[in-house]
Amino acid sequence: MAKANNETQALDYSMEMIGGKWKPIIIHHVNKGTNRFNKLFSEIESINRQMLSKQLKSLERSGILDRTLYGEIPPRVEYTLTPLGKSLLPVVQAITDWGQKQIAETVVISEVVEVEKIPEIKEAPKAEEILEVKKDPEIKKDQEVEEAPKVPQNQQLPLF
Repeated sequence: MAKANNETQALDYSMEMIGGKWKPIIIHHVNKGTNRFNKLFSEIESINRQMLSKQLKSLERSGILDRTLYGEIPPRVEYTLTPLGKSLLPVVQAITDWGQKQIAETVVISEVVEVEKIPEIKEAPKAEEILEVKKDPEIKKDQEVEEAPKVPQNQQLPLF
């Protein structure tokens, strides 16, 4: 029982360090050489500035990222992976590989499903199969369309 608890604690610790939607993505991009805030913001889809800032601060507090502030005007900040952050790269790569494999399998499955959903194409009906629309002999032409009263072109109709 103690072993299972130890494993749970280790997993909990790991997820606290790199869990969530954004942290592995940020680690991946910083490893690729993207280490400025605006560059990260432009490369990571659907993250807002506040969330990126929050996640970068969290990764910095965890010791995964190192933040270097240059005393320039305007100030320049760069992020790099610490040795601890670099030790996470195989984990992030394994997650990436697993996701790519799942996406590839999903695409194959959805293509098969789409093929199965195509309805059978039936031949056009033959001329003898088409029924003629018959008019009711009791309806007279006068009953079908009532003519509008004729108004001289120059006369205006009263407004109600």
